[in-house]
Amino acid sequence: MLFLLAGFLQMVELHQAEKNFSLDNIDHSSYEFQLNSGIEAYYQTDWETARNIFNDMKMQNPDDPRPWFFKSMMPFLEYFFVDQSSELADEFLTMSERAVDLSQKKLEESPDDTTMVLMLSGLHGYRGLVAAGQNRHRIALSSGLTGFNYTRKLLSINSDRPDARIGRGMFYYMIGSIPSGMRWASNMIGFRADIEDGFDELKKAAESDSYISNDAKMMLMYLYDKEERYKDALYYAEMLTNALPGNVIFLFKKANILENLGNKSEAADVYKKIVAKNNPSLESITRKSEEKIAELKKS
Repeated sequence: MLFLLAGFLQMVELHQAEKNFSLDNIDHSSYEFQLNSGIEAYYQTDWETARNIFNDMKMQNPDDPRPWFFKSMMPFLEYFFVDQSSELADEFLTMSERAVDLSQKKLEESPDDTTMVLMLSGLHGYRGLVAAGQNRHRIALSSGLTGFNYTRKLLSINSDRPDARIGRGMFYYMIGSIPSGMRWASNMIGFRADIEDGFDELKKAAESDSYISNDAKMMLMYLYDKEERYKDALYYAEMLTNALPGNVIFLFKKANILENLGNKSEAADVYKKIVAKNNPSLESITRKSEEKIAELKKS
């Protein structure tokens, strides 16, 4: 089931609907089948298969930003929910630069290519989140603003769409998280917002009937946890894991939140579920869950 980061799905759907992306000298049907197979493996967290497919696609068409895009999302997703290490952040920021460069080149060639606009919106938005998490506020501000401008360009006709709200919510949160000593930077570009503005936009997207509502719930779970508002984070973790019980990344985040709330017994039970699943593409989650179980037993 393709559910995570549904903006990526919308990017693929836009491409399939518009057929405005040129792949010269490539069997279109075979190449698109590869792409869809790679995306399926990615969302199933079968990342070894996904990497092999995307690497093959890069050899076939080095100018296509899409395999670079999805491949860079692997360290992003692990950073986002499992381990906010500087190594994973650097890996994502470095890999995503290539996807940004190729997407911008395609957009310059075809200014009406909404596929590239949406891809750039997502790339800059997620780059901004990672940079903010690493206290690289200049990168966060620049990436957030650029992503917001791409989102505004794409969605100017209907700014109340759930995907537009997610874009605004992420940008408002990043603006609100900038330290007071650097607020001059956001004031210079004419933007003022606080963290609650970001949460309000994300909540509205989460409450929508759109398939993208899972994205908003995911963002809310992560950001509330980051702000140490654990009860709010658990609310969205419960919603996600009830709907998607096989997703070990969401389960791991839920267990972390339960720990932070002091619910050690419940957290241990969730960690045991993750160990039992033993996802081969995310061995780090299995290992970390085993370590957590041992720690909780001692305590």
